Amino acid sequence: MKRIAIVGLGLIGGSLGLRIRALGLGRVLGIDEVDQVAQRALERGAADETTRDLGGVAEADIVIVAVPLERTIAVAREVAGRARQGTIITDVASVKAPIVAALEGLSGVRYVGGHPMFGTAGRGIEEAGGDLPAGQPYVVTPTADTDEEALQTLVQLIRDLGMRPALLSPEEHDRAAAEVSHLPYLLALLLSAAAGPEAREIAGPAFRDATRVAQSPPDLWAEIIKQNRQPVLAALDRFGEGLTRMREALARGHIQWVVRAR
Repeated sequence: MKRIAIVGLGLIGGSLGLRIRALGLGRVLGIDEVDQVAQRALERGAADETTRDLGGVAEADIVIVAVPLERTIAVAREVAGRARQGTIITDVASVKAPIVAALEGLSGVRYVGGHPMFGTAGRGIEEAGGDLPAGQPYVVTPTADTDEEALQTLVQLIRDLGMRPALLSPEEHDRAAAEVSHLPYLLALLLSAAAGPEAREIAGPAFRDATRVAQSPPDLWAEIIKQNRQPVLAALDRFGEGLTRMREALARGHIQWVVRAR
């Protein structure tokens, strides 16, 4: 069995730990600086053992860094300094270009950027679920310098998790994530803010589904939007152009075009 260390036992790290253990894919060491989080992860079955000590990564074959975006680079560098020669290190950060640029030259270890595309509007180990990753995309962002064996090992783990590996460059990932994740969050905020009290009284699944992500922690999203600002601006511009065309068509009475707009 592979020895897999997960640093950060929140929603993403906890869910991956739960699924790895449920499927028997490896022995999981959970690492979290908050004792209560580590204990709860152990109680929920997200790890075989837990610790606060990053030194535990010295026994791992694969280390998944699942801390908040703004801490990813610093924690990954510390992990690299404590890991064995050749250990595979990956991360789950929602923005890849700046993270990969900072980490792909780590000495002594093999870094492969990644981003599992699952989650909820919640946060923390209590929101984690072993079923959340099932069937979802898991983006891997290799570069010309990525170790091929490490890349294939991570891709195989993703498949074993029942997820769908997608290989993109860091820049391609950030453009795509801006369109299908970061922009929808901003639009959900606007939709939520635009609905008055009377409208909310009659809101059904369409509104709830469209605005669910607006309930996510703003501090988490602030860092994501900041780190991926230019691709998000480009996505906003394209959406704005489409919205303008839709409004003009509606004003002219071109209803069939409006309801079939693509």
